[in-house]
Amino acid sequence: MEAEGIYMSKKGQLAYETVTEFLHGKLTRVEAAELLSVRERTISRIARRIEAKGFMGVINGNRERPPANKKSEELKRAMMRFMRDRYFDFNMKHALEMLKSEQGLEVKYDTFRRWCHEEKLVKRCKRRKAVARSRRARMPYEGLLLQMDGSPHRYNGVDEWCLIAAIDDATSDIPHAEFFLSEDTLSCMTVLQRIIERKGIPHAIYTDGAGCLGGGKRAHFGQFKRACGELGIRVIIASSPEAKGRIERTWDTFQDRIIPEMRLRNIHRMPAANAYLQEQFLPNYWKPRNTVIAKSPEKRYQALSPEINLREVLCLKNTRMVKRNHTLSWENQRYRLDSPVKYSIYKQQIEFRTYQDLTWQAFYAGKPIALIAIEEPLKLSA
Repeated sequence: MEAEGIYMSKKGQLAYETVTEFLHGKLTRVEAAELLSVRERTISRIARRIEAKGFMGVINGNRERPPANKKSEELKRAMMRFMRDRYFDFNMKHALEMLKSEQGLEVKYDTFRRWCHEEKLVKRCKRRKAVARSRRARMPYEGLLLQMDGSPHRYNGVDEWCLIAAIDDATSDIPHAEFFLSEDTLSCMTVLQRIIERKGIPHAIYTDGAGCLGGGKRAHFGQFKRACGELGIRVIIASSPEAKGRIERTWDTFQDRIIPEMRLRNIHRMPAANAYLQEQFLPNYWKPRNTVIAKSPEKRYQALSPEINLREVLCLKNTRMVKRNHTLSWENQRYRLDSPVKYSIYKQQIEFRTYQDLTWQAFYAGKPIALIAIEEPLKLSA
């Protein structure tokens, strides 16, 4: 029904016709109420409005009035302009937080989400078909199990870095995370040393089968696994990425938030990125929003013994055999032993320790031993 430019819905038409028949005596009040599924007093109220206003009596008085909580078009245009120009690579929740904190603009999430969809400014996430897996309960104690992994990505938009981090299975706390050029053994040892210095020695580390962490073909001679064994840390190799889902989901959050945040702050160098990550992102965003309270207040981090020198444990250890003339080769250079030992140590093993700063030192029987580089004579060119 349409009259004088006013459109009436089918529900309104039914109400008008039913109440009109009630007014004309064709239906009783009980029958009209039953047809419209309303109370009898509602029929009387609608009848009075129809007698006074005609068919307009069944139209809601708030029709075509803007809602009291409707946001202005100026606010919508301002927020969408910032989304196009400044926050184009943020997800909607993250962008709404930035609009509130940086621009002082605030609306409800559902409203903001609808506006973004209307303007086609939604950052779509890549989703794969989910596989049904049983949920594993968290560990009851903090420090009982750390999930450790590395995530290579172009975090500054240009260079590929690797973010190495560990997350506590009981609390989701991240004791340390740091950017490196690659996921190698010394980088993983650096992260583990920072964790031990701040928290203590964890009971176990849950990681994937990466060779630098002692998985795959290096399961029996991995340097990281060897260092963990010296510290009494158990290394558990996960059978699938889903098995260590807590750290895998962390990478999604990190890549989704850190990349646009660093772009806004014009952070392009690794030292500045690490400073932002450790001094701002982890304490101000991750810790208050994502960590939980462990089931038990007891912590399983073990205090570092004063007798243990982490520099001498968290390093690369390789051996070379001494030749009959008390020389050996290391990194394409021949050396002569400069030792007070008077007897021959032919066929004995000299241990070379490469530290995290890439310096090295030779040891024999657990004690440092001096080496003298041998300068080879130059050959005449043919």
